[in-house]
Parts: sequence; C-alpha cells; structure tokens
Amino acid sequence: MHSSEKHVTPDSDYFIYEPSTLARDVYLYPLSTGHFRYTGGYRNQRRSFDSFELFYVEEGSVELKNRSRTLTACAGQFVLLDCYSPHSYYSKEGWTCYWLHFDGQVARAFYRRIIEAWDSFRFDLDQYSPAYMNLMNIYELFRRSRPVDEAGISSNITSILNAILSGAPGIGEPVPAREGVASAVAYINERFRYPISLQDLADHAAISPYYFTRIFRRETGVTPHQYLVNARLSNAKFLLRTTEDSIKDIAIQTGWGSESTFCSAFRKNAGVTPTMYRRSRLYDEES
Repeated sequence: MHSSEKHVTPDSDYFIYEPSTLARDVYLYPLSTGHFRYTGGYRNQRRSFDSFELFYVEEGSVELKNRSRTLTACAGQFVLLDCYSPHSYYSKEGWTCYWLHFDGQVARAFYRRIIEAWDSFRFDLDQYSPAYMNLMNIYELFRRSRPVDEAGISSNITSILNAILSGAPGIGEPVPAREGVASAVAYINERFRYPISLQDLADHAAISPYYFTRIFRRETGVTPHQYLVNARLSNAKFLLRTTEDSIKDIAIQTGWGSESTFCSAFRKNAGVTPTMYRRSRLYDEES
C-alpha cells in the first residue's frame, strides 16, 4: 500500500499484518512495516499507539521524543520507541527510513533491557549487522507478498533486538572474553559436584579473576558463585523429584559440603526444605 500522508512521498509503501492468536500468545510479531520518504516539515505526535516501533534511518535526520526525552537520529542509526508512551518525530529537512511496528509477550522486557544497556533509544550499529539484515528480511517478505511464517518472523525480530542489546557499549566484550565465560559456564555445569573456586573459573577462562567476575555477571546476570549455587540447586531439585536418594546423598552428589549447608541454601532459594519440596512434587504428580 502507498501512503497518502502529508509530507510522505507517494512512492513510500507500507504493509499491515494481523497476527494469529498463537503469535500473540507466544511470539514476537509484526503489526506493520514500511519504507517511507519524508519531506521537510514532517511532524507526527501521538499520545499512544499500541506497539513498539523500530526505525533504521537511511537518509537525513529526524528529531524524536519518547518518554519526555528528545534525541536526533541520523543516517545509519537505529531507534526503538515505546509507542505505548507519548512520542513524536519531526524533521525540518526530511528523512528516509525503514520501520517496523511490533509487539509480543517479551517485547517490553527486551525494550527495558535495551534502554537500560544503552541509556538511550538511539543506537549506532553497523548497517550490515543482524539488526539491519533482519529488518530488511521482514520488509521484503511483505513487499514481495510472500507467505508469512510467524515463527520465522519472530526469530527475525528476536535477532534484531539481540543485535541491538549485544551492541550496547560495554555489552559487546571482546570475543575471547565472551568465549571464556561460555567455557566457564560449561565447566560449572560439568563439575558442579566438586569444589570450584573463582580462581579455578578465571584460570579456565584465561582471564583475571576481577575481569572474569565483571564480564560473567554482565553475560549471565549473576555472579560466578551464584551461578554455581543455582546449578547445584537445580540438580538437587531434579534428584528430589526423580529419585529416592536420601537428602544427605543428594547434598553430596550436588557438591554441598554438608547436609545442613545444603538444607539452608535450599530453603533460602525455594522457600521450603528439601523434604517438603519432595513431598509437594510427589503430591502434584499423584493428583
């Protein structure tokens, strides 16, 4: 469809999509997408528009306001707006952009993490990043009237948001460091039954303990120690649900120094003792 909006050139096109119930329940889904050329003087101001909107500014510049914050986006930059909140855009000279309105169960969680990581709703990314390529894939799918694969489009949108999030200043650690964290995570999951120190993990990742702790938390959301505790507790819960092993044996199998230490940590995490947890899961299965 071609736009008849004032200050939007006639060759600008857009496409509307009505997602299925399944998509609304479990996917990130598109609502509309387009490629617009705006002439100078274009202004749009809304109190609310039920979606999130992603721009890639192809040419020119635009002044954007969202949540009482104003920024200018120029060619080569991305923008992510929370359109549920008041927002506006204005360009004195004109601009061209690809845009996508989308939503979904995890859209707001993605939005919050991205804005927190960048401290901005404007992003500098390589034009050939996954964000750009996947935005083009979605637009071209509709432009060419191809069959819509909602799971595939959800994957495209997820890739866009992941690319923006991972490209935030301080998030995109050097590849060796990120690989070191991934290797340490695998090491914990393999050897959680045995004593593991921070130095052990840092040595395994070939990173200093201080730097390792910082990037581990940035990559996983928790400290190395908490990740180890969580791994031990998750495995203990599995054994409590699926075996008749004693609490003491499970404590030993999952790396705790003593039954009392295990029970204390378990109760702090689950809110109940290991025995109460086992009984509640047994009753759930029998009912």
